[in-house]
Amino acid sequence: MTNEVLLETTVLSRGKRTTVPERVTELLKLRFTPGKLTKLLWTQEGDEIVVTRGTPQSSFMKTLLSGDGTAAVPKHVREALKLKWTPDKVERISWMQKGNKIIVTRGTPKSSLTA
Repeated sequence: MTNEVLLETTVLSRGKRTTVPERVTELLKLRFTPGKLTKLLWTQEGDEIVVTRGTPQSSFMKTLLSGDGTAAVPKHVREALKLKWTPDKVERISWMQKGNKIIVTRGTPKSSLTA
């Protein structure tokens, strides 16, 4: 069993976007460059959603990293994690490092180590 380390918890915004934690951008070597596409690839592996650095090609599983450090959360991820934005409820997304993988989950982990 690999240790899971909580990197950060972010919130799903009204536009179905979330802030990509700085530690995640460092680990995945993501850097916003004007004129270049920096993409996140969101893949479902079993019951986990794994986020990796994507290639410039288009895919429904990839989203662009914006200059403000946010990225859209793809529909297949929102459905898998049962994320739904409503004005009266805050949906949290936890970003965890598990070995060399970045895992996203819904909500705040009950017991975890912080980075």
